[in-house]
Amino acid sequence: MAEYPADRSARLRPLRAASPTPLSVVPARRIALTSVPSAQTVWAEKVMCLLKAEIDTAVHGGVISAAESEQLLARLGLVIDQALAGR
Repeated sequence: MAEYPADRSARLRPLRAASPTPLSVVPARRIALTSVPSAQTVWAEKVMCLLKAEIDTAVHGGVISAAESEQLLARLGLVIDQALAGR
């Protein structure tokens, strides 16, 4: 096992940020670490983003309050999840 100096500051090395790798250098073959989302999941996310944008516009226009917008988004999220689960 490696021995570490008693002084903690002596153990710490200064780190530098690595420059980002250009996309042309990244290999084309990659391993997916997560499952690929289904078309239904992608659709649900797009619909929720669209609804959130419309509801945010209504909040900024004074049509509904911020609290009402949160409730509305939560309820719409449940409805969309239930609709997709039924298939």
